[in-house]
Amino acid sequence: MDGAALKIGSRIREARRQRNLTLQRVSSKSGLSIGFLSQVERDITRPSLSSLVTIARSLDVPVSAFLHRPDLPNAVSRAEGRSAHSAGPGGLHLEQLSTTFPGQLLNAVKLDVPPHYRGAGRPFEGEQVVYVLKGTVRYLLDGTIYELEAGDAFHFSLNRPYEISNPTDQPSEVLTVGTEPHNAGLVDGHQAGEPKHMNGD
Repeated sequence: MDGAALKIGSRIREARRQRNLTLQRVSSKSGLSIGFLSQVERDITRPSLSSLVTIARSLDVPVSAFLHRPDLPNAVSRAEGRSAHSAGPGGLHLEQLSTTFPGQLLNAVKLDVPPHYRGAGRPFEGEQVVYVLKGTVRYLLDGTIYELEAGDAFHFSLNRPYEISNPTDQPSEVLTVGTEPHNAGLVDGHQAGEPKHMNGD
């Protein structure tokens, strides 16, 4: 088991204890079993991205609070050393590009968005710039759909909910850069055999 997995368990346990929540309470809020949560906190089991998001929501913390990033000033992020999380087959894949250091404001994440994926984001104070590296993605914000192709960029405030989807049969890749804790916004998501259409589509 790598260092990233070890840090995830300890950070989850620390966040739970800071909120004076028992494993039973977190289990009730998240729908995950006490046994599973205990194994995650003890680093016996590494949670999928979807489980990590569920735990974060039950603790009311951003997912980024659990993700491992080197704590080095001006550090280079090497491909082989990055923390990555996946919701499993058909789910969103997240790769942490940025590192951490005192005074850090920006957070960079690469998203692999599978065909017909649709996910929602929780509001946070901050802003985000999205740049599409490959394929097509749609963002739904304030009732307006923004369809982005490779090379397109989208800059928006994170202070209200949004949705992201891939309406095509091909995978997409997206680079997101924003102020903390923007990557926590990616929460519920799924892939279906038939394309899912957003409201107003």
